[in-house]
Amino acid sequence: ALGAVGLCSYILLAGGVKSIGKVCLLAVPVCFGILITLCIRTCMDPYGPQGFLTLINPQWSTLSEATAWLEAAAHVVFSLQLGSGVISTYGGYNKFNHNIIRDCWVIIIGHIFWVLLSVFLIFSLFGVAYKEDTINLKNLSPDHPLISITGEGVWLGAITLVESSFNELSYDWLWAGLFFILMVIICITSIFGYVELITNTLISPSATCFRFKPLLSLLTVLSLSLIGLLLTTEGGIHIYYLLHTSLASWPLLLFTIITILTSVYSHGISYIVKDISSMCKTKLSHTISSHFTVIITTI
Repeated sequence: ALGAVGLCSYILLAGGVKSIGKVCLLAVPVCFGILITLCIRTCMDPYGPQGFLTLINPQWSTLSEATAWLEAAAHVVFSLQLGSGVISTYGGYNKFNHNIIRDCWVIIIGHIFWVLLSVFLIFSLFGVAYKEDTINLKNLSPDHPLISITGEGVWLGAITLVESSFNELSYDWLWAGLFFILMVIICITSIFGYVELITNTLISPSATCFRFKPLLSLLTVLSLSLIGLLLTTEGGIHIYYLLHTSLASWPLLLFTIITILTSVYSHGISYIVKDISSMCKTKLSHTISSHFTVIITTI
């Protein structure tokens, strides 16, 4: 399975950005369709909406904690890939007069719908698990938060939801299979972006290196496959947590913040506003330009 995923990824990457774009045009509607299907199925269980309503009830005292806002900001940066280079790499293939503001609105609105559906699905599945008292939703406290029961990341998706939630639904194998198909599609499409980012970074010093891009893509895919192979060993979970802690959390957030700040400072705020106006083919009013400048400067 790992070899098949690596081979398919390389074939699409070698085909260029257009082939990746055509695949994503199919993958995005499929992902939304699967997510909506799973949400509808959890709504058919009487405990699904009950679990969502129980967990969506906010604890207003948490808003006074700085760590909550920092965690929320970090999740926004990670989920929208801000400053990681993936979106800017793909955006570099657009023409200069391409309406980038429209694309930003499409990404933001699509992301909001995705987050709402995902939160509804996960909370509803917790409610389904609560039906058999697998997860007690009424006795949660700061000393025993929900995450200490359900886990996070791999444990949440592969253990808690499959064994405790999908197992309580009729035709559980079907819904669990759709859930894992959704996870696989998301992971593969994410690989496309990061491999494209790595290869473009390696060939950027010289235009003569462009002809080596397919080879660099192959080497990158092979390297990622070897890392994935290590994760299948008995000590793979420790390697996963090591990579997640040292690369995929706060170090990545620090890198993205530094990248955004240095890019804005190097290019200049006035030139950023002028380029955005040129790309949108519309003249920004003085009010919008001044507010946009203040926001960028403040950030």
